[in-house]
Order: sequence, then structure tokens, then C-alpha cells
Amino acid sequence: MKIISKTHRLYLREFTPEDAIHFYLMNLDEDVIKHTGDVAFASEAEARKFLLKYDQYRLFKMGRWAVCLKDTDEFLGWCGLKFHPDKGDDKPFVEVGYRFYKKHWNKGYATESARASIDYGFEKLSLKTIFAHAHIDNIGSHKVLKKCGLKHIEDGDYDNMPARLYKIEAPKIEVKQIKAVETYPVRHPVLRAGRPIADCEFSGDDLDTTIHLGLYHNNNLIGVSTFLKQDNVLFDATKQYQLRGMAILKTNQGKGHGATMIQHGEAILKAEGNDLIWFNAREIAVPFYKRNNYHVIGKSFEIPSVGTHFVMYKKLDKKK
Repeated sequence: MKIISKTHRLYLREFTPEDAIHFYLMNLDEDVIKHTGDVAFASEAEARKFLLKYDQYRLFKMGRWAVCLKDTDEFLGWCGLKFHPDKGDDKPFVEVGYRFYKKHWNKGYATESARASIDYGFEKLSLKTIFAHAHIDNIGSHKVLKKCGLKHIEDGDYDNMPARLYKIEAPKIEVKQIKAVETYPVRHPVLRAGRPIADCEFSGDDLDTTIHLGLYHNNNLIGVSTFLKQDNVLFDATKQYQLRGMAILKTNQGKGHGATMIQHGEAILKAEGNDLIWFNAREIAVPFYKRNNYHVIGKSFEIPSVGTHFVMYKKLDKKK
């Protein structure tokens, strides 16, 4: 079983032949397929043949995915991305779509899974635009698409049905140098929750050599990091910087933004001729930093009221 994405309540996975019973039963419900243009499968065996021939994952690295409850693994329906190679002026034309058992309507599952599919398309597949269509009379789908941030662009025929076409553009991601005080809206809820705002200040924040970065999602600050000119006796490099205050707002975590910000910081420090970045990493964050080619040195240590930490580092290859 290949899991594609996880949300608060759900996970999305690739189909298996065992899902045939759900495809058969869902499509038997006239209300479920009323606005789709599809017909019911003649039997569970026919649905199984469809799944055995389903090749979208192999061809396009995307497709429709089973939507299941995390707590029980119950199959609720499907949601995902469909690639249209013959539309969009020879450019990828990708649509988000969904279908659920009627008993699972009006529980927010369509919106939750559609958002996850859209995020996957932008963050993992680097899509620039995602489209969707809904039958003109499918009020529920119109509401879902609007909740997911898609905008209505036109009405027309889709597979010989009157439909509304929607689209959403990939979010604009920018990393900028900012002032120390501008990091507080992210430092405070992520790193100093429940403490006075004054506790967000770091020693060395206002030095001319200190670099503060802000990561913006559609012009909204969602992540920060700080690089301080600070030597550590564990290293013999002559030009060292310490990474501190790395934080991404909770609603934007797990989307690759941390890696984007680190890479931006590394590029700045390389350009200035620095040799090494080091920092004290929380135990839970060690796997993330390892994926970004940082290394642990020495044994773990405790920071009171915070927890277990490791010193991690990366040597900067200034030739690149």
C-alpha cells in the first residue's frame, strides 16, 4: 500500500484491486454518479478489471487515490488528480476530482482530501495550475471547490454536460531577508508559545552580521530562520555561522518550506565565503536535517524545559 498524503483525519493511498467492491457499490448509487456522466459497473468483477488496468500512476505520477479514515482504515471514497494529455494547448491539463459514498457526504472529507491533492500537485509535482469542473447543478461540489481556493473562470460543456470550470494557481513562495522583530509572529507561536513576547529575542539578533530570513506564502509570513556569526569549539572552520530560530507555522509544516529556507540561507552564506553551519537540533528534528545533508557530532544533551538535543553541522562547499 503506497500512501500519498495524510491529513488531520484521512490518508490518501493508491488503489488496489481489493477496492473493486467500493467502486462497484459507490457507482450503483444514482445520487453519487448523478452529475458525473459515468455509469455503474456491471459487476464487482468489471470494477476489478478497471483497477487492474489503471495506469495513471505509472504514466503521469498522479491519479485518483483512495481516501481512508486514519482511525479505522475505512474506505470513504476517492479523490485525486487527473492528467489530460490532450488538453491545454499541449501543456499539462490537470484536474482535481473526488467521489464519496453518500453516507460520507457533508462531513468535510471532500474538502480535506481535495486540499491534500492540490498541495501534492503543487509541492511534489511542481504543477503551476490545477483545474476542476463541476456540473452546473452540483451545488455541493461548487462549495467544495471554492473552499479549496479554486476560482470560477467560465461555464461550458464538459463531456456533453453543462459545467463550471475552476482553477487555482500555484502559491507564490518567496524568501526575504527581514528584521529581527519581524520574526516574532512566527517565533512566538512555534518556539515560545505561552511565554512573553520578549522571550522571542535572541542574543545577537541585532548584530550587523546576523541574517534573518522570512519565508512568505502569497505574501503571508509563514516561516523564519536566523543565522548568527558564532563559532563552536567542536569545529576548526574559521568562518562559522549558527542556525537558530528555525520555525514554520503549524498549518504550513510538512510541505518542504523548511528545506527551501535552509537552502536559501546556505546560498547566502556560501556567497559570503563562510565555511560551516552548525546548530543545536531538537531530537525530533534530526531526521529532517539529515535529509538535508546535515550531520550529528558528539552525543545528545539536554536543554532544561526544552528536551534532548544534538549538535549538527554542514560544511559549505563554496565551489558550487
